[in-house]
Amino acid sequence: MAIKDWFLSLFDKNKKTLKLSAMIGELTTEIYFKQLAIQSCINLIANVLSKAEFQTFERGQEVRRENYYLFNVEPNPNKSASKFWRDVISNLVYDNECLVLQYDEHFYVADSFHVDRYAFKNYIYRDIVIDDFHLNRSYEESEVFHFELHNERIRDVIDGLYNSYSKLIAAAQANYKRNHSRRGSLEIPTNYPQTEKAQEELEKLFSEKFKRFFEAENGAVLPLPNGLKYEELSSNIGVKGGADNAQIRAFIDDVFDFVAIALNIPPQLIKGDVADTEKAMDNFLTFCINPLAELINDEVNRKYYGKRAFLERTYMRINTSMIRAHDIKDIAGALETLLRIGGYTIDDILKTLGMEPLGTEWSTTRWMTKNYTPVETAITGGGK
Repeated sequence: MAIKDWFLSLFDKNKKTLKLSAMIGELTTEIYFKQLAIQSCINLIANVLSKAEFQTFERGQEVRRENYYLFNVEPNPNKSASKFWRDVISNLVYDNECLVLQYDEHFYVADSFHVDRYAFKNYIYRDIVIDDFHLNRSYEESEVFHFELHNERIRDVIDGLYNSYSKLIAAAQANYKRNHSRRGSLEIPTNYPQTEKAQEELEKLFSEKFKRFFEAENGAVLPLPNGLKYEELSSNIGVKGGADNAQIRAFIDDVFDFVAIALNIPPQLIKGDVADTEKAMDNFLTFCINPLAELINDEVNRKYYGKRAFLERTYMRINTSMIRAHDIKDIAGALETLLRIGGYTIDDILKTLGMEPLGTEWSTTRWMTKNYTPVETAITGGGK
């Protein structure tokens, strides 16, 4: 179709007018709300998990040796523990799995790999790439940490939901643009020249002059040649703005909701709502962080320590009890109770408060008040 015919096809055949709304550009559908929601969830999980302590034990006694430093401070020379575990969480969310291997006494997260699965023998991991470096050798299952989050990739579920939901967001944005765009009609006289030069001038009027006229932030003048008349039509600008904004925001909130729910995160923690934060944090730790910590515990203990060491109480444990920030006045009574029933030592209390334990004989001794007595003693009356 020639340019002339295309422009004439836009005219109202009776009024010989052109609605300027016909010139509105297409709505860009490439939006990033989903990516923002996913990254917000990854950051929240990683930030919370970084506050947990990877405790190491030898024959039931908590110790701090080389493996403690690897898990809590520096897994490898290029990454701190917080960055390392953030990469692990990110891979788990995006790919539903994460491969970590030990090389030269350090831990590294694989960017990509291929796994050959077997029913009754170790899986084989090959084509492993770490920071664009391709490893030549393959690894057996017993030589690596292979963390798996779910049976089905959460990212696929989120993508499926978002593919449908993004159409609603795009429609709301398009509606917002329609309600907030200027509209007018251009009256073309019956004696308007039909020459090629006249049509070129008309095309230039639409593509350049009208564009600058509508994009002008301050006052603007639009010169119209050959008897053309432009009339501003009634506009809805400012009438439905609040409703449109609320609708778009509601759709975006829904995206954050179903991404958070897919990862067992209370949505209000992602969106910054302060209502019922205490309960939401409890649910977050119970249904998201603690299962994730257990997943890491199991894989590390069975691969890094092994069956014999674990049964001899030599293992690693992720302590999530100190993740939450507490006012000392709120927990003083509970700490005092734990101390007088022998549940906590003085050093345990200091560690709970984020302080360095004393390590003395009396601070590691368990104390108990005289108000407590064995059941057998109470039954025989020996406690009188």
